[in-house]
Amino acid sequence: MEVRATDIIYVATFPRSGTTWTQEMVWLLLNDLDYAKAASLNLVDRYINVGISIWGLASRAKGAKILKFKEEDKRKYKQIITPGCELLAAASDPRFIKTHLPMCMLPPNLIETAKIVYVARDPRDVVVSLYHFYRLMPVPQFTGDFKTFWNMFVRDNVIRTPYFAHIKEAWELRNHPNMLFLFYEELKNDLSNTIKRTAKFFNKEYTDEQISVLCNHLNINNFRHNDSVSLNFLADVFIPGEEPFIRKGKVGGWRDYFDDEMTVECEQWMAKKLKETGIRFPVFSNDVTKK
Repeated sequence: MEVRATDIIYVATFPRSGTTWTQEMVWLLLNDLDYAKAASLNLVDRYINVGISIWGLASRAKGAKILKFKEEDKRKYKQIITPGCELLAAASDPRFIKTHLPMCMLPPNLIETAKIVYVARDPRDVVVSLYHFYRLMPVPQFTGDFKTFWNMFVRDNVIRTPYFAHIKEAWELRNHPNMLFLFYEELKNDLSNTIKRTAKFFNKEYTDEQISVLCNHLNINNFRHNDSVSLNFLADVFIPGEEPFIRKGKVGGWRDYFDDEMTVECEQWMAKKLKETGIRFPVFSNDVTKK
């Protein structure tokens, strides 16, 4: 993977850490808030996905629905089933890049060359959202219950785990001038100021009114109905009856899924890992996880 100085790399810890939400924010900030253009291009056409692609796996899996599509449909899905390295080589500058790979699997000169936005999220909310995502996707389609999935996740038996090792690599670079390390909880608690921080990181300036409009655009109640980010064009691939790609966008929603035993186990796991890594998740006065 050739790194260019004009690349904008957006890195998420795992799927379901606010990836799509932050991609839209970053793209609009760097494209002069061109909402019309954003609406005309699906997010998968605005970003190149580097790394393991669930969509690519689905396109090659035996019996996967996508293999039954007509040739014109396969062309329609080219952007999500073509290896990212091929798309990168053909892309013009500036390249907007999304990846779920840890820093150790990206080019070593990346941090010195390109801008990186990294978002971390409370692993309890991540695992809930990831559980629903893996039930929605034909590959790797998960059909078990949440407790089973949680036990797999905490024991590093889910794609892209171990979770904290991934975050730690970016956390250790959080003070580098080319790294903007954000928490999902920051975005939820104060979206306006987080947008301003992100704009400043890219040397962009917008008025308070423009920031307010962007906040409204990114509001979850509007965002989940935005066809350019919701992946509705993949409706024929998704497993019927499951929760949608863009869900509730909540902080603390994990409480509806964890029983007492799981809660205690998770608290012990998180305390151990946070002590080992030095990572500190932000806590706000209105944090639902503390209620």
